[in-house]
Amino acid sequence: MNSFLKDLFSLMSIFFLFIGIKVVFSKRPVFMSSRYFFAFMVLAFSPQFVSTVTMFTKDMPDKLGFILLLNPIMFICLLVFFWFQMKGYMAIGVSDDSFRDALHYSLKKNSLPFEEQLSVIKLTSINANLQIAIQSWMGSGQLKLKKSNDKTILPNIIAGINEFYIENSIKPNNITSIFYIIMGVFMLIFSVAFFFVFP
Repeated sequence: MNSFLKDLFSLMSIFFLFIGIKVVFSKRPVFMSSRYFFAFMVLAFSPQFVSTVTMFTKDMPDKLGFILLLNPIMFICLLVFFWFQMKGYMAIGVSDDSFRDALHYSLKKNSLPFEEQLSVIKLTSINANLQIAIQSWMGSGQLKLKKSNDKTILPNIIAGINEFYIENSIKPNNITSIFYIIMGVFMLIFSVAFFFVFP
């Protein structure tokens, strides 16, 4: 278990530091598939699951075993919920104005006529909805495509958005990225501490 925690904190620190440092030093937002964040959540919850499985290998009263069984069931239910919730792409380092400009640029570049509504953009030519949630003060957001089975549309839109940020010098919102760097440093400290405390 100690070895597992060392590796876990190391992986989590790499995840946080990679995203935070990339936004700060590239000076533009980062867009990543939400599935990477789902994988991170699996890692974050995994120690509870592993400890529960380990306890099942020991002798214990039947009632306690039933209580322990609730833990992995809740874990699995949460993961199923997040699997459906965490679709599309996560955006780190965005702001309302620049993101709107980047999105309009990408939709026009990909020849996707659209109608803009509150938190939803209707892609009229393919009868699909682009769902957008931006927390501008934090510099983060999420994009999801609804009512379309074409898996190439959203990556093409993201590619166009990235192209806009590359071609235009727009300062990213670094609040979330700096938070990620701080968390990554803490995770790295925990990982190193485990090597010394539990060699």
